[in-house]
Amino acid sequence: MTWIPEYTVRILDDDTAQITLRGTLVNEAEDLIDCNVNFVVGVPHFLHTDYMAPIAVGQVIRTIGSAIAPRQVSKQIMSRAAISSNTLSSDQFGIGRYNIVEEPVNRQGGDVSELLGNLPRMEGAAATDYTVYTKENLTLRKGEKAIVTLFVKKVKYSHLYRWSPPEKIKHFLVLHNTTESAWTTGPYLAVSEQRPLSEDLLKYTPIGGNCELPVTEAVNIAHEKSESEIDRNLKAHSPRHNQYLDLVTLEGTLKLRNFEKEPAKIIVNVSIPGKPISASDDGQLRSDPTKLKLTERSGDIRWSLTLKSGETKTLTYKYQRYVSSG
Repeated sequence: MTWIPEYTVRILDDDTAQITLRGTLVNEAEDLIDCNVNFVVGVPHFLHTDYMAPIAVGQVIRTIGSAIAPRQVSKQIMSRAAISSNTLSSDQFGIGRYNIVEEPVNRQGGDVSELLGNLPRMEGAAATDYTVYTKENLTLRKGEKAIVTLFVKKVKYSHLYRWSPPEKIKHFLVLHNTTESAWTTGPYLAVSEQRPLSEDLLKYTPIGGNCELPVTEAVNIAHEKSESEIDRNLKAHSPRHNQYLDLVTLEGTLKLRNFEKEPAKIIVNVSIPGKPISASDDGQLRSDPTKLKLTERSGDIRWSLTLKSGETKTLTYKYQRYVSSG
């Protein structure tokens, strides 16, 4: 028995969207008659998923399991069958073998809290990594499927543009999760006035977090990148005899112009085939710590800026790299 989440994101106005989560429940286990079904976001940890309890292991399971199970699981089955056989009586008539109790079972309900002990509950502090959507009074026969609406919420959204040269600028819708539950990972369809905008995968988003939905290339934001060499230190390094490396300094220029009617928030990330040394407009420099050889050094520079409608922005940066001399 499993369920598959699916979202629909509908743009309502300039800053409000409606997000609908539906779950497709696939029942291959048993008939569910008027049941309360919990749709859980998150994967609990079960160390002994592939292990069988000794009481469940008998001659039939031992025979079938040994034939079809992997070798490791087969050994578990055989060993647990031996444990089960040793703990049960050899009475061939079954009375002693299955420990049948002649006294009737007490049919009065027990204390559930004593049974659960200190186990964490879904609504407790120990289970904050889970989100549970409950659908009450659900009837679903074995072999059937059902599409269940789990929630319909209105949320705020914003626009974001990302540019990673030499790629084109990409436009994203940013959904702000101000609801009371996390959003699980699942496919989505975003629409505006019955027109499709995007179809992709919505990633897991915690309460208070944001998720980005790719829309299209941003044709209304012009962009251009250029680089040029501004300095060269000949034979700056000699790793071995008769081999020399030049230290080259390069300067890059990024030009942006916003033709949208509204201000545009843009995140620019430039990959550098060397060591970044400076950047304008508070650009963040980062060197890759896994590439420390002189000829393999790399890094990136990141800017986060907002362009007003019609505004033009020029970003500059410098970096150094070693190249073979000559």
